[in-house]
Amino acid sequence: MNISSPCAVCAALAEAFAVIELILTAFGLMLGLVKPGDAFRRIAAILGVVIVAMVIPAILANAWSAMSFWQRLAVAAIALGIWQLARRRRRSRRTRAE
Repeated sequence: MNISSPCAVCAALAEAFAVIELILTAFGLMLGLVKPGDAFRRIAAILGVVIVAMVIPAILANAWSAMSFWQRLAVAAIALGIWQLARRRRRSRRTRAE
Protein backbone atom coordinates (compact mmCIF):
# COMPACT_ATOMS: atom_id res chain seq x y z
CA MET A 1 0.00 0.00 0.00
CA ASN A 2 1.57 3.24 -1.13
CA ILE A 3 0.27 6.23 0.85
CA SER A 4 1.78 9.48 -0.33
CA SER A 5 -0.25 12.29 1.20
CA PRO A 6 -1.21 13.17 4.77
CA CYS A 7 -4.88 13.17 3.73
CA ALA A 8 -4.60 9.57 2.58
CA VAL A 9 -2.92 8.62 5.87
CA CYS A 10 -5.69 10.29 7.88
CA ALA A 11 -8.37 8.62 5.76
CA ALA A 12 -6.74 5.20 6.16
CA LEU A 13 -6.50 5.61 9.95
CA ALA A 14 -10.09 6.82 10.21
CA GLU A 15 -11.25 3.87 8.13
CA ALA A 16 -9.32 1.37 10.24
CA PHE A 17 -10.65 2.77 13.54
CA ALA A 18 -14.20 2.91 12.17
CA VAL A 19 -14.10 -0.70 11.03
CA ILE A 20 -12.79 -1.83 14.43
CA GLU A 21 -15.46 0.16 16.29
CA LEU A 22 -18.25 -1.08 14.04
CA ILE A 23 -17.12 -4.70 14.55
CA LEU A 24 -16.99 -4.22 18.33
CA THR A 25 -20.44 -2.63 18.30
CA ALA A 26 -21.81 -5.52 16.22
CA PHE A 27 -20.34 -8.07 18.63
CA GLY A 28 -21.79 -6.17 21.58
CA LEU A 29 -25.19 -6.12 19.88
CA MET A 30 -25.05 -9.85 19.12
CA LEU A 31 -23.97 -10.77 22.64
CA GLY A 32 -26.57 -8.52 24.22
CA LEU A 33 -24.02 -6.16 25.80
CA VAL A 34 -25.29 -3.16 23.84
CA LYS A 35 -28.94 -2.15 23.54
CA PRO A 36 -30.25 -1.68 19.97
CA GLY A 37 -31.00 2.01 20.59
CA ASP A 38 -27.50 2.61 21.94
CA ALA A 39 -25.98 0.70 19.02
CA PHE A 40 -27.71 2.98 16.53
CA ARG A 41 -26.39 6.08 18.32
CA ARG A 42 -22.89 4.63 18.52
CA ILE A 43 -22.84 3.74 14.83
CA ALA A 44 -24.11 7.20 13.89
CA ALA A 45 -21.43 8.81 16.06
CA ILE A 46 -18.69 6.61 14.58
CA LEU A 47 -19.75 7.42 11.03
CA GLY A 48 -19.94 11.13 11.85
CA VAL A 49 -16.40 11.12 13.21
CA VAL A 50 -15.16 9.21 10.17
CA ILE A 51 -16.76 11.69 7.78
CA VAL A 52 -15.24 14.63 9.65
CA ALA A 53 -11.83 12.90 9.83
CA MET A 54 -11.85 12.37 6.07
CA VAL A 55 -13.29 15.68 4.90
CA ILE A 56 -11.48 18.22 7.12
CA PRO A 57 -7.90 17.15 6.19
CA ALA A 58 -8.80 17.13 2.49
CA ILE A 59 -10.18 20.67 2.71
CA LEU A 60 -7.14 21.88 4.66
CA ALA A 61 -4.68 20.21 2.27
CA ASN A 62 -6.38 21.76 -0.76
CA ALA A 63 -6.43 25.19 0.86
CA TRP A 64 -2.76 24.89 1.94
CA SER A 65 -1.61 23.84 -1.54
CA ALA A 66 -3.51 26.74 -3.13
CA MET A 67 -1.77 29.37 -0.93
CA SER A 68 1.28 31.32 -1.93
CA PHE A 69 4.45 31.29 0.18
CA TRP A 70 3.60 34.62 1.85
CA GLN A 71 0.11 33.48 2.77
CA ARG A 72 1.55 30.30 4.31
CA LEU A 73 4.04 32.40 6.24
CA ALA A 74 1.22 34.61 7.56
CA VAL A 75 -0.83 31.58 8.64
CA ALA A 76 2.22 30.14 10.42
CA ALA A 77 2.81 33.48 12.20
CA ILE A 78 -0.83 33.65 13.32
CA ALA A 79 -0.66 30.06 14.60
CA LEU A 80 2.55 30.84 16.49
CA GLY A 81 0.95 33.92 18.05
CA ILE A 82 -2.13 31.96 19.16
CA TRP A 83 0.09 29.22 20.61
CA GLN A 84 2.15 31.77 22.58
CA LEU A 85 -0.99 33.48 23.87
CA ALA A 86 -2.49 30.18 25.02
CA ARG A 87 0.78 29.24 26.69
CA ARG A 88 0.86 32.51 28.66
CA ARG A 89 -2.76 32.07 29.75
CA ARG A 90 -2.08 28.52 30.97
CA ARG A 91 0.99 29.72 32.88
CA SER A 92 -0.98 32.53 34.56
CA ARG A 93 -3.74 30.09 35.58
CA ARG A 94 -1.19 27.80 37.20
CA THR A 95 0.32 30.64 39.24
CA ARG A 96 -3.14 31.77 40.43
CA ALA A 97 -4.05 28.22 41.47
CA GLU A 98 -0.94 27.89 43.64
